[in-house]
Amino acid sequence: MKINWPLVVSALVTGFLCGLWAGVAPLLNLSIWAGFAGCTAYFASGKHQLAGIKMTLYTTLLGSFTAFAMIWSGDNILSFLSPNLATGIAVGVIVGLIVLCGAVNFVSFVPGIFVGCYSYFAIDGQWPLLAASLIAGAFLGWACDQGGTSLSQRLGLTEP
Repeated sequence: MKINWPLVVSALVTGFLCGLWAGVAPLLNLSIWAGFAGCTAYFASGKHQLAGIKMTLYTTLLGSFTAFAMIWSGDNILSFLSPNLATGIAVGVIVGLIVLCGAVNFVSFVPGIFVGCYSYFAIDGQWPLLAASLIAGAFLGWACDQGGTSLSQRLGLTEP
């Protein structure tokens, strides 16, 4: 079995940077976990460099807006219905719209939209905190990606 040294280097760089993030984020009044959600979305997008950052930002921030829209429309537009029915309709309609976003090129990474959406619920609707943390997390993902790739290249490592 050959060792994939570039993967090992990327894992070490990612572990270091994510550990650093976990220590620094609270000092910056950012959410560690929402940052990790942004970082994860960057890697899951399958895109690298600026394209990965843009796709991550577009989709996760859109997702956080969709969660707000679910709550707001259930509480306001559909307030004449029972709360459970209003929530069900709002969620159903907006989830359908999220899936349709897969046909729109710049927000076609639907899982990123869901990452932003569930992160909004997890952070209890604190949108400014969520947005800042998701943005920082997207750049954390980029830094992990670039750091591992750059260090592997500098060390002359190639995949088996």
